[in-house]
Amino acid sequence: MKQLLIIVILIVGVISVALGQETPPKPTPFAVSKHPFTYEGQQLIVGQSIGNLEKEYRLLEDGGIYRRINSAKELEVLGGQTPKNVATAFQSLKDIDFEKIAFQHPSRISYFLIYKKGKKEHKVSWGDPKHPAPEGVVRVYKAFMGMIPKEMRL
Repeated sequence: MKQLLIIVILIVGVISVALGQETPPKPTPFAVSKHPFTYEGQQLIVGQSIGNLEKEYRLLEDGGIYRRINSAKELEVLGGQTPKNVATAFQSLKDIDFEKIAFQHPSRISYFLIYKKGKKEHKVSWGDPKHPAPEGVVRVYKAFMGMIPKEMRL
């Protein structure tokens, strides 16, 4: 009788192990931060609007990279960039004289580029095929998006 009980316990144990395989753990969500909202240094913000959905990515002068959807109250932390890449990103805005570009031609699907320092902000938006965006702005947008790995994009 004891042997039969031991065999039943072993069989139940083997079956429970075989059928009860744990599912892989869910990926850890990104840390969130409100830091970019109060950051006084330079910020380069790029994004895309599709109807009422807006996706944005931010690079801070301190190297932090963030993302958010719509007007979320917190941004997800994606990681950081090297000081050289940060300097190159902000220099690219100076190279195209970004603060003097007045270009607001959004459409249903639009892209935007924002330079922000403290409370001062300059935005360029495009998407209307009748008004092609300035080449330099598109170049900066594409270079910035190249820093964001595809698996981290919204």
